Amino acid sequence: MAPPDLGPPLQSCILPTFTRAPSPQRAHRPKPSSTKPMPGIRNSGDQPLYEIVRAGILEHLRTGEWAAGEKIPTEPQLAEAFGVGIGTIRRAVEELVAERLLIRRAGRGTIVAKFADEHAFDQYFNFVDHSGNPVHVTAQLLHFGKERATPALASVLNLERGARLASVQNLRLRDGVPVMLDHLWMPLEVFPGLSAEAFAARRGSIYGFYQENFGISVVRVVEDLGGAIADEAIALALKVRAGTPVLRIERTAYTFKDKPVEYRVRYVESSQCVYRNTRGLQD
Repeated sequence: MAPPDLGPPLQSCILPTFTRAPSPQRAHRPKPSSTKPMPGIRNSGDQPLYEIVRAGILEHLRTGEWAAGEKIPTEPQLAEAFGVGIGTIRRAVEELVAERLLIRRAGRGTIVAKFADEHAFDQYFNFVDHSGNPVHVTAQLLHFGKERATPALASVLNLERGARLASVQNLRLRDGVPVMLDHLWMPLEVFPGLSAEAFAARRGSIYGFYQENFGISVVRVVEDLGGAIADEAIALALKVRAGTPVLRIERTAYTFKDKPVEYRVRYVESSQCVYRNTRGLQD
C-alpha cells in the first residue's frame, strides 16, 4: 500500500520565524504573538503557492514551535511572514483543518489539534456497533516489556536491526467485555524513558499520551485488514474459543516527515463491533 504524500519538500520555502510573547498557561511553550519580516517564498512555478505554505506550516508543527492545543499566528500574520496573500494562507490552513491537524475555534482562532480532542480519537478509531453507533472502550494493560527489533520489525519501523523497542499488549473492553487485543511496538529512541507505570496511568488515548508526554503527534496511519484464527493466547484474552475467526488489523503510525513511530497488530472479536471505513465529503 503506497503511503499518501504529506506534502511538498521544503526546499522551495524559506520558513518564517515568529517572535512570541510568554504564555501564562505554558511558559515553556509560548504562543506566537507577532512576526518578523522575512523573505517571501521562492517558487519555481511548478508548485501552487498554497502547497508550499502548507509545507511551511507543517514544518512549524513538526518542530513543535506550534505545540498541540496552542493557537497558531493569525492569517494576516502568516500572510506577512510567508509573503503571500490571505487567500493563499486560507487555502493552506483549510487543507490542514480538513486533515485534522489544525482546528478552527470560534472566538479563539486556529489551534493545533490535540488527541485529547474527541475528533482526533475518532479519526483513528473506526469501530461501530451493529447499529452503526460509535463503540466506546476502556483499556487494560496486559503486558509491558522491552525487546530488540527483529528484522521484520526493524524494517517496518525503519530502524537498525536490534534497536530497543517497548512491547505492549493492551486489551480493549466494551462494557467490561473484551473486544480487541492490541500488540504494540514503539522505538525507545522515539519514546525515551517509556515505562509500564506511565503507560498504564495515561489519561485518554495512546496517541494523546505520545503527544502530551513525548511531543510526538501521529499524523497518519496505514492499516492492512485481514482475517485470522484465534490461537490459545488470543482466545484467552478475548474470551472466545480457540479457532474462532477474528479480524486482524496491522497498523503503522507515522509522525511528520513520514517517520514511523508505532507498529501494532490488533485482533477484533467482531460479534461485538464492526470496522467502518468512511471516505469522501461529509457536509
